[in-house]
Amino acid sequence: MNRVRLLDLGAFAGYFVLAAYLGRLAVVDGSGLSLVWPAAGVAAAWLAVTGWQRWLVVDATAVFVLTVGVYAAVGASVGVIVSLAAATVVQTLVFGLLVSRWVPAWWGFGSEPPPGVQRLRDLAYLLVAALAAAAASALVGPTSILATTDASWTVLLSWTVRNSVGIIAIFPLSLLARHAARANTPDRAPTPVGPYRGSVLEFVALVVVSLGSCWLIFSANDMLPIPFLLLATSVWAGTRFSPWVADLHALLLATGVVVFTVLDHGPFSTIEDPVQQVLVVQAYVAVAVVLTLSLSVGRRESLALNQRLAVSEKAATEQAATMRTILDTMADGVSVVDGAGRILLRNPSAGLLVGDVRANDDGVLDAAGYDLRHADGTSVTADEYRAAFAGQVVDNMDLFVRNADSPDGRMLEVTARPIPGSDPPLVVIVFHDVTAVRRERDELSSFAGVVAHDLLNPLTVVEGWSETMLETAQAGIVVPPEKQVDQLDRIVRAAQRMQHLISDLLAYTTARDLRITPVRVDLRAMVQDIARARVEASRISEDPQPVITIAPDLPDVMAEPVLLRQVIDNLVGNAVKYVAPGVCPEIEVRGRHVEGDEALMVLIEVVDNGIGIPEDQHARVFDTFHRAHREGYRGTGLGLSIVKRIAERHGGTAAAAGNEGRGGTTMSVTFPAADLP
Repeated sequence: MNRVRLLDLGAFAGYFVLAAYLGRLAVVDGSGLSLVWPAAGVAAAWLAVTGWQRWLVVDATAVFVLTVGVYAAVGASVGVIVSLAAATVVQTLVFGLLVSRWVPAWWGFGSEPPPGVQRLRDLAYLLVAALAAAAASALVGPTSILATTDASWTVLLSWTVRNSVGIIAIFPLSLLARHAARANTPDRAPTPVGPYRGSVLEFVALVVVSLGSCWLIFSANDMLPIPFLLLATSVWAGTRFSPWVADLHALLLATGVVVFTVLDHGPFSTIEDPVQQVLVVQAYVAVAVVLTLSLSVGRRESLALNQRLAVSEKAATEQAATMRTILDTMADGVSVVDGAGRILLRNPSAGLLVGDVRANDDGVLDAAGYDLRHADGTSVTADEYRAAFAGQVVDNMDLFVRNADSPDGRMLEVTARPIPGSDPPLVVIVFHDVTAVRRERDELSSFAGVVAHDLLNPLTVVEGWSETMLETAQAGIVVPPEKQVDQLDRIVRAAQRMQHLISDLLAYTTARDLRITPVRVDLRAMVQDIARARVEASRISEDPQPVITIAPDLPDVMAEPVLLRQVIDNLVGNAVKYVAPGVCPEIEVRGRHVEGDEALMVLIEVVDNGIGIPEDQHARVFDTFHRAHREGYRGTGLGLSIVKRIAERHGGTAAAAGNEGRGGTTMSVTFPAADLP
C-alpha cells in the first residue's frame, strides 16, 4: 500500500466518522430517527475510488469497522450494531454495482475522477441507484430494529429516504472535489467562475436572499408555513450558477433546515408527531436537493450542447468561407442548380466563362439563351438541359460558347453531377476552359502532319537518288563524274534540309520546355558575338559579307542566356538570308527602354534591307511552319515561332513591321530590363 493510498484511506475514514457523527446529531427526540445520514454519501464516494479492485475488501472492511464504532459509541446493542454496519456496506456495494453498469466512469476511476454529473440521464441513474441501494440496505439494517423494538414500518421509509438523499447530496460534490484535486485533466471540470455562473453581484445576491429566507422562515416568525421560499433559491442556484455553487447550495440548504429543525425552530418543529416530523423534513430536503441538482445538471448539459453547437457553427462557417474562397478563386466555373433550373450558387469564373445569368421572372434558367453548341456545331437541345438539371451525369462534354467577354468564343469542357443526399435534388455543373488545350491539340496534330511531310520530302530525295546510284553501280554502268557530283549534291542538300528541320524542332522544344532562370545579360556583348559569327560564316560560304551595325547603347536585359541567344541569332540570321540576289545585307541592331504591362522592358529591333514581308503576313509569320517566302529561300517555318515563344515566356512580345520608304523589315522583341533608364 503506497503513500497516496494510505492518505486516501485516512482521509475517507476521517470524513466518514465526521459525517456519521453529524448524522447522529440530527436525531429527532422521541423518534430515534436521524433526519439525514451524510455518511452514506461519503461511503459511496470512498469505495467509488477503488471500484472492483483488491483494495475494495480493505475499504469495505474499514467502513464496516467504523460503522460499528459509531453505533457502539451511542450504546446500541451488538445485534443492531452488526446489522446496521452490514446494511451500510450492502448499501454501498449495491450502489457501486448499479452505477458501474449504468455510468462506469463513476466507479473505480482511480486517478482520473469524472468532473461531476454531466447529463440528466446520468443524474437519473444516480437517483435510481441511490434509492435502490438505500432500499436494499433497509432490508438488512432497519429490519433488526423492527425485530427487537416496537418501531413501525416508517423506520424503513425514513432509512431509505435519508440514506438515498445522503448519497445524492454528497456523491456529485465528491466527484467535483476529487476531480479538482487529483485529475490529470482538471480543465474538463466546471469552475466556480466560468460559463456556468452568473455575475459576482448575482452570487452575493443569492447568498443574501438565501440567508434572508432562512432567517424569515426559521427565526423571524417560525410559525409561517413558507418553507417553499427556500426552494425558490434552489431554482435560482440551479439555473444560474455552476455545479459547484448549485451542489454546495443544496448541501448547505439541507444542513440549515436540519439544524434549525433539531434546534426546534421553524415551521417543521411545529409538527407534534416526531416520526411525521422526520419524514416531512426528509421529504423537503430530498425535494430541495433533487430540484437543485436537476436544474444544475440540465443547465450544464444545455450549455455543453450550446458550446458544441457554437463550435460546430464556427467550424461550418469557417469551412463555408474557405469553400467560398476556393470557389471564388477557381479558374473553373462552378454552378449549382436545382431540378427546375434555378441557379443556387455560382462563382465568378462561371460568369466569365459562360456569361451573365439568363433567367425568366421566376428565376428559372434560360439555358437556351447561352447558345451552347457541341464541338460539331449543333446546338444543345432543351432535352439535354433538362436531363442535366434532373441529375443525369455528364462527363467531359466539349461545348462551344460565345459571349461578350469572349467574342471569338471558348471551348468549355462541361461536367454535371447530382449532389448526393440533397433535398430538393441539386446538380453541380463545372465549366473548364479547354480552348488553349484544344487549340494546342489541333496545332499538335497539324504540327505532326507538317513535320512528317517536311521530313518525308528530303528523305524521298535521299532514297530515290541513292537507289539510282545503287542500281547504276550494280549494273556496271559507268556514270560521268559531273553526273555523280550532281546526284550526290542532291542527296547532301536533302540531308541538310532534314538536319536543319531536326535542329529547328529541337530548338522549338527547348524554347517551350527549358526552365527559365533569368539573369543579367550584357546584350551588346551577345549581339557582337553573334554578328562576328555571322560574318565568319559568310566568308566560309563565299556569300556577300553582311554589314551589321550595333547601337552602342544597347541596354542590359534579364533573360535566360541560351534562349535570348536563340532569339537574336534567329533574327540576325533571317536578316542575312532574306535579301535579294547580289544584295549585300545591311543590318542594324538597336534597343531602348519601353514601358511594359507590368514592368520596364527593353525593345530590341533588328532592321534589315531584305526583301521584306507582305503587310498582311506581319502577324502570321510567327505561326508555326508559316513561311512568307517559299521560293528560292530555304527554311522550316519554325524560326520566328521560336522567337515569339521565347519572348512570351519572358513576359515580352514579338512583332514585325515594314520599313517606310526604304524596304526591308524591322523585327522587334521585348525582354525585361535589367536597369532603370
